[in-house]
Amino acid sequence: MMHRPSRASKFATTIALAVGLAVAGTASGADDDDKDLPGARFFPPGNVIFFHPDGTAANHWGIARMYYKGLDGSLNWDRMRHMAFYRGHMGNVINGTSNGGATTHAFGYKVDGLGSFGKDGDGDLTVPTDKFIFGLSGFGGSIMREAANAGIPVGVVNDGHIGEPGTGVFLAEVGNRNDWQEITRQMIQGRPGKRDVDPWVILGGGEADTLPKGATLLHRNVNQERGAAAPNGNVSLREDDLNLQAEWNARGRGDLSNDPLRFDDYVVLRTRAEFERLRTALAANPRYAPHVLGLFAFQDLFNDRNEQDLINRGFVRAGAPANAVLPGKASRLVLRGDFDPAQPGFNPPTFAEMTQVAITVLDRAARQQQRPEARRFLLVGEPESNDNFGNNDNAIGLLESMRDTDDAIGIALDFVRQRPRTLVLTAADSDAGGMQVISPNVSGNPAGTPQTNVLAAGRAPDVAGTVGVNPSSTPLVGTTPASTAVNSFVDGIEGRQSPLFVTEPDQFGQRMQFGVVWPGTGDYSGGILSRAAGWNARLLNTTFSERFDNVDVYRMMHLTLFGRLLPYPQAERAPVRPE
Repeated sequence: MMHRPSRASKFATTIALAVGLAVAGTASGADDDDKDLPGARFFPPGNVIFFHPDGTAANHWGIARMYYKGLDGSLNWDRMRHMAFYRGHMGNVINGTSNGGATTHAFGYKVDGLGSFGKDGDGDLTVPTDKFIFGLSGFGGSIMREAANAGIPVGVVNDGHIGEPGTGVFLAEVGNRNDWQEITRQMIQGRPGKRDVDPWVILGGGEADTLPKGATLLHRNVNQERGAAAPNGNVSLREDDLNLQAEWNARGRGDLSNDPLRFDDYVVLRTRAEFERLRTALAANPRYAPHVLGLFAFQDLFNDRNEQDLINRGFVRAGAPANAVLPGKASRLVLRGDFDPAQPGFNPPTFAEMTQVAITVLDRAARQQQRPEARRFLLVGEPESNDNFGNNDNAIGLLESMRDTDDAIGIALDFVRQRPRTLVLTAADSDAGGMQVISPNVSGNPAGTPQTNVLAAGRAPDVAGTVGVNPSSTPLVGTTPASTAVNSFVDGIEGRQSPLFVTEPDQFGQRMQFGVVWPGTGDYSGGILSRAAGWNARLLNTTFSERFDNVDVYRMMHLTLFGRLLPYPQAERAPVRPE
């Protein structure tokens, strides 16, 4: 049965919103920020599609562009003409974190960057600091819970676990990001003590946290996630008797067929075949808009190991020779899904495919709402693979994830042409791995001829080597190795000592070779560029042209959903919410 807020709770929400607007302050320079806004700062509402390509900075997009489109080409991301530099600092740390950044996006306040997950603070400390908080609007929860409880269809898509912070924070409030079981439970059942309305769409991985203790899962743990000592286990990780899959399927009209072709209104999908069955049903009935729970992997839909590790573990396509570049520049490494074609987890839906289904379902659900003010939707999509491949210094894995993300952006931009009152917004909380390009000159040029990165027709690229790091003419005493000898490996198409990457042709038909260098595996405070298209997107170049930070992601989404731009928060931290 769908959870719906009572009339009293709706009234309380309205009062909270008014209070929040009354007490919220303005940032320094607010008068300048507001000078271009219409009177009373009201905006006609519309749909919101927020993409959080976790860990991607401008450098990641630049490398993806040169590899797939050429140095003079354009990605779908480049077609989003409104842009602003993103400031991702947290309440207490400079470098953004996935969980702290997502909480700020979802609630509109800066929080403790290290422990927060839909709350402010860490519940796993010796003296727990986690506190329930209000959103910037005054609502007792995230912007997604506020929208859903107002009757607006909402959904999340992730190519990692559905409970990854970039999506999980919008629906769950827990003391620590590692509480996968409770995060998953709240996403599906709602928050404790609340009458939360169900999200319309939840697509990603994380089957391990949806079945009762000891139950056999469809998917196996191919990546030894969550401390598994041996690979390929398929036993549920829940420690209670909840069957969240069965509970989801039994809602609505209670049709237990779980069959989209019977137009079941609550369906659970776990395989590529079931996903395609839903797509067939959506094409057959233009009014079909089921509530969809997709669980396409034990944990994540991607294999976030470095290249050599994947090769050693057999994550390679049968029959493809070493260093082969397959049609469409696909890698021979199995970067997504189970490596065994006989397993149900083989070839899961891509992030772009899931995004397309989510937009279709949410758009239909929105247009069928009885109340006109609810005829819009909120979709939050996070390709977690971008961050995880970056944190494992896997260049080809990150590049393929970037292409999938760009395909999803293209789908969203196509939708904007159909439904112009739709905001598409991107942001990332950090720069995962600090991915950089180095472009060695082509070897073997005759003496006296110009050096070049350009590959002659038919010429194979060179093999990736190394690059010096922090060199010194005199070795520092006590360093091992000597500072003059420190080098970083350069990544090619299969990691270390493999052929360099080759760009697509530039406007003059030239292809060039390049490698990828990493300063480390951490999340860095890099050059994050937020971009936007569609409804209210111009505000990135006007209102937010001087300053756009993680709080403003919330403000942009809220004004598009609810029609009013909330002032920047005056308080250093979010107001504590009594529970």
